[in-house]
Amino acid sequence: MLTRVAKVIAIVAVASWAISSSAVHECGVFSTSEVLGADKSAVPVLKAGHKTWIGDEYYFVYDFDKKPQMGTIIMKVQVFSKDGKQDSSLEITGSADMPSMKGAHSTGDQLFKLNKKGDYLLPVNVVMPGDWEVVLNFLKDKKPIYTGSVRFNV
Repeated sequence: MLTRVAKVIAIVAVASWAISSSAVHECGVFSTSEVLGADKSAVPVLKAGHKTWIGDEYYFVYDFDKKPQMGTIIMKVQVFSKDGKQDSSLEITGSADMPSMKGAHSTGDQLFKLNKKGDYLLPVNVVMPGDWEVVLNFLKDKKPIYTGSVRFNV
């Protein structure tokens, strides 16, 4: 009986430590991105609402319809040509998951839908609190030209 109590106390202590870990409680939206074949140390950090270049021809800006929270949030990506005109010639897929529970909540690759304004939209179903990641794949003529990820905490 004493052994079981000791085990339960140890499990609760470890779980409490894990939950209170500062890495779990980082607030806000944060992200990393990488161009295929690029040196990861030279990659700038993506931020919602900021330009991210895809080679020399395009850049994109992403944001959410609301602060990430439980339930469905909509990720919006706008792609622009280098002259600043909105472009809808690319294909974008996204896959959402919790990095700490790979595969448990994975959506698999989903195609972003284009709205009438030319914005790419992807619903993301956040089913539990924690760190989430959306991996974005940009394709031109069915060939990948950029891959990046957006991370956020709920």
